[in-house]
Amino acid sequence: MKLLLSILIITLLFSCKNESDKDIEITSNLEEVIYTRYSTAQNEYSNFNSVNAINKIAEIENEYFESVEKDVSRYYGTVWREQAERIMINDSISQYQDYLNQLKTGKADSLHCTLYAYEGLKAGLTKTQLIQLEKLHKEIWKSREIAGWSIGFLLVKYFDWKAYLLLHPDSNEYENCIKSFERNKSYAVWKQPNIPLEEIFIVGEEDTLINNLLMKHEFGWGFSEQGIHTWITRHNKLKECNWLGTPSKKYATSKYEKPLFLTTGFKNYFDYNSHVIVVPRKK
Repeated sequence: MKLLLSILIITLLFSCKNESDKDIEITSNLEEVIYTRYSTAQNEYSNFNSVNAINKIAEIENEYFESVEKDVSRYYGTVWREQAERIMINDSISQYQDYLNQLKTGKADSLHCTLYAYEGLKAGLTKTQLIQLEKLHKEIWKSREIAGWSIGFLLVKYFDWKAYLLLHPDSNEYENCIKSFERNKSYAVWKQPNIPLEEIFIVGEEDTLINNLLMKHEFGWGFSEQGIHTWITRHNKLKECNWLGTPSKKYATSKYEKPLFLTTGFKNYFDYNSHVIVVPRKK
């Protein structure tokens, strides 16, 4: 009996693992599947609660993956909705309306990369800090939406976080980044305030230093190539939201279609060639 139980657990573990590299955990009763492990760490930061931040992200991801497996999730990608509103199930119902008709619990919630990362960040800030952050953003950028670079700038400038540039030699902005760092130790965002940097690490040459930096921090706020993409890190794993992600497997066009949330080891992340990661200061 014990042998059969062991084989079942191993089979479940391997069958659940997929390209998105989710942290999957099977509980002892073999009924509850936890796709993203919750944090059990002690908070190490003086002005941020990384445990709350990570657990908020885990809560969202676990709810999504459990719902997608069984039925429909209340979470979906912003671009998926744009497409689903144009795809007609019949003469009167779009794919998106069909989804809303099937949603039984929770309010439908549209996410893209920055909104996803911001959910984690908000959970790690105090109420006072969040009010201050959003007030500063409005003062500087008026009604403009938050972005990876704008939040990164505010965290460094007003909340005592530290920023690092992880730069690949093949990056289109390699020379500009090196010159900007030599000139005033900053990352230059086009037509926006420069973000002060602590250091530059060259991807492919200083990977050990990059991994050491990431492993020291349970949470990092990050963006790539001038803010074209926003993400967070959980130690050396990059976590992101795919705005094409569907709320149900029934709407996927292929079995290879990526889900709404993805987790990738940072060393295996090749979508962009320059990355700014901003981390809170430890106690």
